[in-house]
Amino acid sequence: MNINQPIKWAIFYFIVLNINVFFSCKLIAQKSSSTATITLKEISIEALKIKTLKKEVPYSISVIDFQKTQKIFQQLSLQEYLEGVPGLFTLNASNYAQDLRISIRGFGARSAFGIRGVKIIVDGIPETTPDGQGQLDNIPLGLINKIEVLRGPSASLYGNASGGVIYINTLDSISKKNNILKSSFGNYNLKSFQLISFLNKNNTSALIYFNTTETHGYRDYSAFKQKVFNVKLKHRYSSNSIINFQLNYTNSPIAQDAGGLTIEEVSENRNQARQRNVDYNTFEKIDHLKFGMNWYKKLSQKWNSNSYAFFSQRDFYGKLPFEFGGIIDLDRVYYGLGSRLSFSKSNQNLYNQFQVGVESSFQSDHRNRFLNLKGIQGDNVFDQVETFNNLSSYILDEIRFNSWVLRLSLRYDNLFIGTNNVGFDKKYSVFNYSLGISYKLKTNQYLFMNFSTSFETPTLSELSANPDGLEGLNLSLNPSNAINYELGWKFSLPKFKIETNVFYIKSSNEILPYELEAFPGRFFYNNTGATKRIGFELFTQLNWKEFQIQGSFTKAKYSFEESNINNQGFDSNDLPGIPKSQLFVKIEHTSEKDWIKRLIFENIGGFYANNSNTVFIDSYQKTRFQTGKSISFSWGDMEFFGGINNFLNLKYFDNIQLNAFGSRYYEPAAPINFFSGISLSF
Repeated sequence: MNINQPIKWAIFYFIVLNINVFFSCKLIAQKSSSTATITLKEISIEALKIKTLKKEVPYSISVIDFQKTQKIFQQLSLQEYLEGVPGLFTLNASNYAQDLRISIRGFGARSAFGIRGVKIIVDGIPETTPDGQGQLDNIPLGLINKIEVLRGPSASLYGNASGGVIYINTLDSISKKNNILKSSFGNYNLKSFQLISFLNKNNTSALIYFNTTETHGYRDYSAFKQKVFNVKLKHRYSSNSIINFQLNYTNSPIAQDAGGLTIEEVSENRNQARQRNVDYNTFEKIDHLKFGMNWYKKLSQKWNSNSYAFFSQRDFYGKLPFEFGGIIDLDRVYYGLGSRLSFSKSNQNLYNQFQVGVESSFQSDHRNRFLNLKGIQGDNVFDQVETFNNLSSYILDEIRFNSWVLRLSLRYDNLFIGTNNVGFDKKYSVFNYSLGISYKLKTNQYLFMNFSTSFETPTLSELSANPDGLEGLNLSLNPSNAINYELGWKFSLPKFKIETNVFYIKSSNEILPYELEAFPGRFFYNNTGATKRIGFELFTQLNWKEFQIQGSFTKAKYSFEESNINNQGFDSNDLPGIPKSQLFVKIEHTSEKDWIKRLIFENIGGFYANNSNTVFIDSYQKTRFQTGKSISFSWGDMEFFGGINNFLNLKYFDNIQLNAFGSRYYEPAAPINFFSGISLSF
């Protein structure tokens, strides 16, 4: 199922050796480098709320820029965009009924569907609900301009479920031409059509985006259809006042779920669907509407404010492969607002940035469950309104003096959970903090350390999953808490940089999913006790003439420290669903003739599929090649692009269902497959 161990390690050492050769050659030839070499830009971080240069912040942050390469992406999953981030692991990119599973240093690995434990922010507005749920199906992938990833607990900045933060910035405008038409095609009857239009008049601009995608999927019963409409409107009242509006509407009439297989079924036929999923017609459909606004106002030379407000409504309908409560009809309303006031002052060698902020968010889920009579909707067996509200305030302070940078953040959250509009069943009051220190060793070297905390409540869907099948919430399920310690080093030259760090995280009340025989295909949740996570992360980047070479490596141990699940002790066992190591290498070439070529190799280390560590998933490799060519005409530009996924045609799993009943852990990934397309700019 995997390539032989000697071959794998030969590939590993070959790649590492070549990277070292490139680095060595470049550093030796630093003084006589070609004028064609691309230099690294200074990057300012927005996700920290107080803008700071990336090299100076005392935290581990990855920044991925898609300004040049966005046009050659397949744009099917956010997994394509989260490449090369140390400590970040993704699964389930091809099961569109379950969404991408993202974990950062182990946070989020428990998710059976959607995003858990990781905060998603899009253009300054939270995509994650107050209870910690997130989804990616409404994100306009074709507009992503830059992604910042905060690795590690960030609750002092963003509150609940901030074991990591993914901060997505989308385009405000398109260069050169005002309209882009794009179409792409691929294996499994993949068809995608896209329109981007930019309008600009005086101080007001609008970017309009529409995309429609459909595919039959690699596996039987894994079809997917979706339409996304997005509008970004920007207006400059003056040079000191900018307001941004955004509107998003997403409609996905079908996303089928092929389900998990046993290893015997995988050996028999990798692309088959689980028969029970077919019998019960498992799929989901959604309608998602969201609109919001940001307002930035510079009040004086020292003071500025930033405020946001948003409203989101999501209608979800899905079928699961069992009878009692096997059909879910969920209506969600989610809205909120926030405001922050920032102050900055400089005095000789001392520079201070200070910020105070308040945030509030409100969530209401009307959840109905019906009998699933082999795909036909039966009687209503569950009808419940669930609410989760959050009120918070925070203080951030950054002080710079001589070679030191000191950052302190404090946040206080009040969270209220209730059912059926009769008050609150549970209230949490949580205080989180972080302290980071960075020291400039030399002009191009920084040493940093930080201490931070986070907490994560169970989501409403997890709380409503009562093992007894009754209405109400499973209030025996408690929030998890984590403390993070980190030490790191950053080194940068005009064309080369390296960042490395070690971390140690202790958590309590870790939440993990499991299945019951009476409800096959439905997930329940329990607290598993204390865990510890120890890891090492490395990232390097070299710009050499027309090449950009990136490499990242993660080596970590995620394990139970004290646990007792159903009277089974798992002390010192590994947490399931998180690889012990990850290696990523990317070689990108941009020619003067507008050719872009990208070659990507990933080695994912082995991991366990269950808490008891009796089922091990072997290490596997992922490969991808992408290319694109631009041709200019008098009327505009034409771009041809294409790519090969899994070009070594290796067998691996797109998803592993954790603690699945009946050993149905496996969702096979597609073999070698192709895509191509064309875009017109005019």
